[in-house]
Amino acid sequence: MRKYIISDIHGNGNLYYAIMSYLDNISLEENIILYINGDLIDRGIESGEILLDVIRRIKENNPRFKIVYLGGNHEDMMYKYYQDKLNGKIDYFNLWYENGGWQTDYALEDLLSDQEILEVVDFIGNLDLYYVFREKINNKNIVLAHAACPKNPHNTCDIKIKDNQEYLNYLLWSRKKDLYVPNIVGNKHYFAVVGHTPNDHPFGFVYDEEDNFLNIDGGSAMYVQGLFQYDHYPLVEIKNNYLKVLTFNNNNEIIYGNYFKDGNIIPFNREELIKERNYLNSDFHPKKLIKLEDGIIGYHDWIK
Repeated sequence: MRKYIISDIHGNGNLYYAIMSYLDNISLEENIILYINGDLIDRGIESGEILLDVIRRIKENNPRFKIVYLGGNHEDMMYKYYQDKLNGKIDYFNLWYENGGWQTDYALEDLLSDQEILEVVDFIGNLDLYYVFREKINNKNIVLAHAACPKNPHNTCDIKIKDNQEYLNYLLWSRKKDLYVPNIVGNKHYFAVVGHTPNDHPFGFVYDEEDNFLNIDGGSAMYVQGLFQYDHYPLVEIKNNYLKVLTFNNNNEIIYGNYFKDGNIIPFNREELIKERNYLNSDFHPKKLIKLEDGIIGYHDWIK
């Protein structure tokens, strides 16, 4: 069973559908699991469609291609927004909308009935917040979480979005050296793989040796808001003692392939990279994102 991770897609249809078509082709040959490390939604204009596609795939329960969806801070904001809405409050309206939640909210209202939206909200509320792998790096178990490694993770996750504990802030909002949120990200007893904080590295991932974590947020949230230089998004494959990382761009291309082992980055050779590129679906044609008036992002197809 091959195991893959993506994080912080943020409604970016170009990346999502390219990666999913790649993985669909892999699953024709081998069984796979995809772990989605939160922030699938918000900011990008295909947030609602991507969320519904993931839910559809999970419900289909394809034994060749399973999905484990973990919650991020954007899923948490979405859940709290709808809970407030049901209780006649507006506390989370501004917070979620200011962080791009309106893209998701508008799409769901357009695509679903009120009852169907509530079912989606219930699904979001039941998302786990971390995952502990059997695989190890440097003799430490790999732990996947959106923003920070849990202080004392269990083999089976013991906390969900709907639990609404203060501990959620630590797991979903932490950033190293941030004065305003919990800022401990790593855990000396585990090798943490996290997202949440966009990086601008050409490979889309950054290793923090001091605190023992790998940041795999390649900045898709930046790209879908018009910072098109953030065009390097990692798809991580979990192996025992090392990681395999493919870097996608927004034009359905794999631009880099690297192994990550013992804190070192080892590039693919030419044959390895060609092999991976052969799994791309050449029939998928990404849409060109452009800036419209007032900084709004839209598709090139909208302009005649």
